[in-house]
Parts: sequence; structure tokens; C-alpha cells
Amino acid sequence: MNKVRITTACIAVLTGAANANLIVNGSFEESNLNPGGAWIPLGGGDASITGWTTIGAGIDYMGTVLAASDGTRSIDLNNVSSGGGIAQTFSTISGWLYTVEFDLSANMYGGPTPKVMEVSAAGQSAEFEFDYVAAGSTAQNPAWERITWTFVGNGSSATLAFEGISGGVYGADIDNVVVTGVAPTPGPLAAFAALGLLGARRRRG
Repeated sequence: MNKVRITTACIAVLTGAANANLIVNGSFEESNLNPGGAWIPLGGGDASITGWTTIGAGIDYMGTVLAASDGTRSIDLNNVSSGGGIAQTFSTISGWLYTVEFDLSANMYGGPTPKVMEVSAAGQSAEFEFDYVAAGSTAQNPAWERITWTFVGNGSSATLAFEGISGGVYGADIDNVVVTGVAPTPGPLAAFAALGLLGARRRRG
């Protein structure tokens, strides 16, 4: 009976962990900075946005000058040029499948060219672009598209990075980042093995 209770409890814990957002401050609302109705340019290596660190050439921390998809703040991945971005490191389990969801738009002050960005984690990456003209965006009220991307964990942690790869000052915008993890087939048993719980049960049997 004790084994059943332990297994049930472990399943509940793992299910809760899988469903929880592993990212801190995914909508970029928490910061000691306040962009207000404008934006604040941040160079690389800046940690002013809670949970995140800017990378490369940095980003523009957008206020209400560009309507966010969630809350009042978002990130323009281009600062002075392309090659900027933002990143956060979080705990992972090797072999688990992680789903990254985020809202994608673009700062349309820079002309009609589609804006391109890259998302990466654990040595895996993908590129996405947003054509705000086709999406019907206006300068202050951009359309947003929900993007889903997955990667497989390959260690005890992974760094999720979003980078702008369009040229120019105005780039792709992101908001509302959510990351969840799911144990590989055969489900909870694989997770127990990863956490050493199956071995613990055998020794107790």
C-alpha cells in the first residue's frame, strides 16, 4: 500500500511540474525599469527585467507605445541592430520534451519587411517571421500570433534564448512566454527513472 501511495504522489508531483510554467516573468511585466508610454533600450548583459538577461546587441523594452499581448510590456528583439535578444536559464531533465509558447509580432515603425527571429534551447533552434502588414497591424496596435516550438532536454538545465535576426533597429516583438515539460514515453515511468524513484522502490520492495 505504501508503494502505491508513493507512486500516486510522484505522478501528481510530476504532472504538476509538467503543467507549470518553468519561465519566470514570461510577460516581462516585472522590472525595476518603467518604459511607460515609450521604450527603453537595453544593451547586452542587462538583467533589469526580472528573470531575464539581454544578450548580443540587446533589446528594446517596450511600453504601451506598442500594445502588448499580455499586460503592458513586451520585447523588441532588435536594439541598435540585429543580433540582440533575451535569455533565461531554467532546470530541465534529459530526455523530456519541452514546449515553448510565445506571442510573436513586430515593431512596424521600421517598414514593411517581415521581421525574423530565432528561438533556441539545448542546442536546438528554429526561425520564425512575422509580416505585420499581412496580419493587419497598426503602429500602436500590432496583431499577435501564438507560436509553439518544442525541444528535448539534454541536461540539468537549458538556456532559452530569443534573438532578432532581421536587419535594422526595429525588429520582431515577443510577449507571454510559457514553457512546460512532458516526460517521454512511457510517461511517468521514464520520469521516475530520471529522478531515481524507480530504484528507490526496488530497494524498498
